Amino acid sequence: MKKILAFISLLRPLNGIIGASSVFIGAWLTHKKIIPIDLALACIACFLIIGAGNAINDYVDAEIDMINKPKRPIPSGKVTKRQALIISTILFILALEISLKISINVFIIALVSSLLLLVYNFNLKRKGISGNILVTCLGGMPFVYGGVVVKSWLPTLIPFSFAFLLHLSREILKDIIDIKGDKVIKSISFPIKHGIKKSINLTILVLSVLILLTPMPFIFHLYGMPYLIAVLICIDLTLGLIIYKLLRPVALRQLTEWTGEDKSFIPKACNLLKFNMVIGLGVLALGYY
Repeated sequence: MKKILAFISLLRPLNGIIGASSVFIGAWLTHKKIIPIDLALACIACFLIIGAGNAINDYVDAEIDMINKPKRPIPSGKVTKRQALIISTILFILALEISLKISINVFIIALVSSLLLLVYNFNLKRKGISGNILVTCLGGMPFVYGGVVVKSWLPTLIPFSFAFLLHLSREILKDIIDIKGDKVIKSISFPIKHGIKKSINLTILVLSVLILLTPMPFIFHLYGMPYLIAVLICIDLTLGLIIYKLLRPVALRQLTEWTGEDKSFIPKACNLLKFNMVIGLGVLALGYY
């Protein structure tokens, strides 16, 4: 049982569920006719791709996780690197086979996303902001994937943009948390290259832009009043709280002395942003009305 739980943890199923739900929301917001079986297969394929990406991520990060996340399946010894690689390969192949059954365009999106995940993990992951931008683009891709399933991807650029900014802010904060381990493997993450204070300022800027953009679909008559009320209360208030907390002098002092331990607001901010991703799906769904 412990081995099974370790394999499940390797795949980070919550990320997969968020991704699969994003595929559904992306298709939903287009107002196009949905073929249930196609959409269901697309959600499954997305879940598998994300699981494969997470497994390969742990494979690549085995060394750094010994420092930053020693309880993860590989550094804890519950899963071997070889097992993680095999699982990832199987999931990628299954996802591509499922995508091909839907349409060639869906298959292309799945293939490109899978290849970009490999490029990120084996090349760009430790090369600063370029890696952050790539992985945040992939974070918003499930919405576009859902749009492609129903042959209408343009409306999905709105949730894609929101997801991009939300993921980017969280990736920068995660890099701050991982500074200790990243220095050991000579990673050139944004916080290591430019400093923690500039990283925090960039995070605040990204979150501020996101807050300013969230009402735009309502202003331009793309989404209705239910969406506006929900996004202001459920999303923007939380983002505003995160910005306020990060701007506090005590927070900045703690960040300047950051050693990777849980003694600042950063880990809590990451969790709040992850929570916002889940809540944001429901808020976006209201954009249909």
